[in-house]
Amino acid sequence: MSVSDETVLHCYRFLLGREPEDPADIALHAKAANWQDLRHAFINSVEVHQGVGKELTANIAAIGQLMGEKDNNVEVRCTPEQLQAMFNGIAANWTKFGETEPHWSVLTNPVFFQDTLQEHLDSFFAYGKVDIEIALNYLSRAGLPATGFDSVMDFGCGVGRLTAALAPHTREILGVDISPSHLREAAKSMELLSVTNAKFAQIKTVDDILGLGTFDLVYSRLVLQHNPPPIIAAVYERLLGTLRPGGVAIVQIPTYLKGQKFSVTDYLAGTAPTMEMNALPQHEIFRIIQQQNCVTLEVRECTDLRAIEGVSHTFVVQKQ
Repeated sequence: MSVSDETVLHCYRFLLGREPEDPADIALHAKAANWQDLRHAFINSVEVHQGVGKELTANIAAIGQLMGEKDNNVEVRCTPEQLQAMFNGIAANWTKFGETEPHWSVLTNPVFFQDTLQEHLDSFFAYGKVDIEIALNYLSRAGLPATGFDSVMDFGCGVGRLTAALAPHTREILGVDISPSHLREAAKSMELLSVTNAKFAQIKTVDDILGLGTFDLVYSRLVLQHNPPPIIAAVYERLLGTLRPGGVAIVQIPTYLKGQKFSVTDYLAGTAPTMEMNALPQHEIFRIIQQQNCVTLEVRECTDLRAIEGVSHTFVVQKQ
């Protein structure tokens, strides 16, 4: 009999003092015959023998790097027509991902390719619970309720990995995406996981966000980074616009990529990569927060860029 994913998470936290860096590691350790074997594997690991925390994988972005770097030349302003053209390109790419490798496109680990997905599906969703536990801790630290919401939005919901994890904490949850193929998979995920309070919506323009309703909590992770900077800015502005008074948005956004340059004209003249990585400078993010009458509760540097040299932050803001 194997151990549970939650037992594996406890080993990481209590024996190594950190979160697992890859959901596949949870699946691997969960194959242990019992908790005694699991404990033995952790205690005798290279990381423990060389010093806990010193041997983090090379795929994890370091915290506190690039402190002396200046903002890159990133163009954020554009016309409505240019914004829509960029949006259409991103939507087309992600719809293709949803038709071929929907789960891998959410967490880009080879174990989540379709041909090996079933044996790792539990880990895929278990790691979503870890992400949401971390997110709700932001609220607790701010002295705010971390459950019992009336309405929550999961923006860029993909196949519903985080929608399912958020669902127990709210009366209703709306998963939003630009890809209809991902949304079809998300509906299947809710049925598989017996989630009954989730609904889904596709947006076809950034302005569609403002027609989705208002929310106590808006959450987005590993989403905005795959959009060009003008889209990141426009989407973030509108997400904050959906918050009810006192509502909170928890949104992860890369704020610096080494060597990044972005020109709207050049981007539209070229062929966008199928899965791109972009950043929005912090001063633009704080401008949007102020413009939308929100206050910053916490800004946490995170490791979401993995091997890419850059800086990513999670912004926790509250509507006044």
